[in-house]
Amino acid sequence: MKIDLQDRVVRFVVQDYVNQICNYQSKNELNFDIHKLIHTFDVVKMAEHLICETQPKFPLKLQKQILNAALLHDWGRCYEFKNGARLKNIDHGKIGADLIKKNFPNMKVEMQSTLYHNKMPSSRDPKVAQPVLNYVRDSDMLANIQYEIEHFDIFIEHIWGNNHNKVSKLVIDDEIIKAVQDKRAAILSDVKGCDLLTLSLWELCWIYNLRTEAGKKINKKNKLFLRFKELIYQRIVPLVVLNKKEQHTIRGQIDKIFPNKILL
Repeated sequence: MKIDLQDRVVRFVVQDYVNQICNYQSKNELNFDIHKLIHTFDVVKMAEHLICETQPKFPLKLQKQILNAALLHDWGRCYEFKNGARLKNIDHGKIGADLIKKNFPNMKVEMQSTLYHNKMPSSRDPKVAQPVLNYVRDSDMLANIQYEIEHFDIFIEHIWGNNHNKVSKLVIDDEIIKAVQDKRAAILSDVKGCDLLTLSLWELCWIYNLRTEAGKKINKKNKLFLRFKELIYQRIVPLVVLNKKEQHTIRGQIDKIFPNKILL
């Protein structure tokens, strides 16, 4: 990860994150802010890959808008903690958009992209932000899946804490199944059963958020979702249930819900 502090926008974002990291009030806050700073530049790097896949048709101005929007998309994450506790019902997209409006009022496309990047794609998406918004969404989810593949133990702890060995009830939530059948992404608030397996399968549902051909091409080339599903087979299923026969049944269920062909 290389950070160019000569760039004014980069300097603003990094300064905010570093201030939060240096003034952390709890270990959770510290770990969260460090992870999100790294994630931010992972998303920028993924956005660069997506742009390369669509070259040479993108003008330089649009490329710069995509990269700036990728850099700014999670800026609001800096303000998710207060007195060491994570705030509830906070919209980091809106907070980030307000920060952009205040500090970079001319970046209207980047502001709209930040405001909508964490919402489900719909007809309400602002046309002024396309195709920047689609590129940021794809860069965000692909960077996340790539990170989770490379740091699987951290991923398990991140979504389940230290209690993952206490999971006893297996649930593949109906909302997960419906999301796959409808070829749309499930959102966490829709998922009723919050066991480790359900949360992992929810991550796979992101595939239906892929909005760009470049995003689909990178996913297929690197087999990101297939590799992630394989890790769920190998690492999460044995955590959820110890019985080998039940493990086989669960893997069969996953294959039925997520056949390999839809993950490419």
